[in-house]
Amino acid sequence: MAERNSNPLAVPMPIFSGEKYDIWSTKMKTYFLSQTLWNIVNDGIPSFGNNSHLPDQFEQKKLKESQDAEASQDAEALFILQQAVDENIFFKISGARTAKGAWDALKTEFQGNPQSTALSDQDRENCKKYLPLYKAILKGDLDFVNKFCHEDKNALEARITVNLDTALHVAVGTGKTNDIVKYLLTKESTQLSQQNKEGNTALSVAAIVGNYQAAQMIIHKDKHGGLVTCPNNSGRIPLIEAARHGQKEMVEYLMGLSHGYLTFATSTRFRNDSDLSLVKLLITAGFYDLALVSLKKYKSLATMQLSTGESLLSAIAGKPSAFPSGRRGEPKFWGYFDIDDREYLILT
Repeated sequence: MAERNSNPLAVPMPIFSGEKYDIWSTKMKTYFLSQTLWNIVNDGIPSFGNNSHLPDQFEQKKLKESQDAEASQDAEALFILQQAVDENIFFKISGARTAKGAWDALKTEFQGNPQSTALSDQDRENCKKYLPLYKAILKGDLDFVNKFCHEDKNALEARITVNLDTALHVAVGTGKTNDIVKYLLTKESTQLSQQNKEGNTALSVAAIVGNYQAAQMIIHKDKHGGLVTCPNNSGRIPLIEAARHGQKEMVEYLMGLSHGYLTFATSTRFRNDSDLSLVKLLITAGFYDLALVSLKKYKSLATMQLSTGESLLSAIAGKPSAFPSGRRGEPKFWGYFDIDDREYLILT
């Protein structure tokens, strides 16, 4: 293995502030290559499988040492990435547990996004002006947030990050400062309906990070009930985002509030891929029980295909975890239901 810098942070790093992602990512790739960490960032930790089959303790010990070394490198790469982003960007990767997870999250959001390079002078000024508020929210300093918002009447609706998040977006997104969320929601403003650069409302952010308590408070405050079906720039409502990010508690909660939307989306005349995508996402996330509930309620989905030509059956077939020990033909649980007088068996 090539020699690595014993103190990688001694080498100057480019800092990503939300602009010119392509330039930053190219520099970071070179940086990781210089530290022999690029493979772990780009490909993730390799899967070693179960080592119990190895013939002797020496080989098992050797594999264990290799696994530990890979995990250590991954932690180092993740730490470097955390230091290489501005504080306004950090919360977007704060929940990542691997370097690849953090890298992919930034790539998904910023690569090829022209908006990430187009911040107005006013938005730049706001980011600087409201940085103390942003930091206070991350620290959970309710007293400071209270004082700041009392002195600056525009703070509630101001865009305080390069992603055009409001204070409510940030507080919900941390998942740990719901006392601040509760405080912000007591104030009369348009913050509930405000969308960030990605088109996400605070409810969508709650769905993405799995902040169930914040979602409940937001729904209670949303008297008109429009946030549940409010799509972001990618056309995804909070329920879909919750499924995409594997937030089962949020999916269960939002499914109970989205029946009207799903009924509309499933109708023959107006159907789009939202409903079918939801069931596919539930299967992908391993929420087979919820997928079965959806299929029993909206039976026509079982025989439909996505615009890509993919069916739900192919999605299930591509999930070995749906079968004990990865063996086909031994479903964890199953359910029957009728569609047009024909009986279907759903393996889940």
